[in-house]
Amino acid sequence: MKSLPHNKTGLPDFTKKVVSVSIPGEEDARCLEHPRWEEQGGRLFLVGTVPHGCSTNDWCGGIAGAVAWEAVTDYMVFDSAEQYLERLRVYEGKKRKR
Repeated sequence: MKSLPHNKTGLPDFTKKVVSVSIPGEEDARCLEHPRWEEQGGRLFLVGTVPHGCSTNDWCGGIAGAVAWEAVTDYMVFDSAEQYLERLRVYEGKKRKR
């Protein structure tokens, strides 16, 4: 995996990326576009915008979203929402063939 630039805190710089995060107990991953790090109430959050087309029925596309970093089990980094959607179509196609 190509290393991402880090900011002064040692956390990856995702500001020009789209990040999909997995959270235990949730079937679907959460996707954030151009996320940044924020401390809220003493907790670290990844905060960005939900890309259009990246939520079920696009019900939250274009709104702000945040994920508590300690809740994340893994993440994937994409160059754009278009790349994320392209990869998601590949995944959905393979899932249907099972």
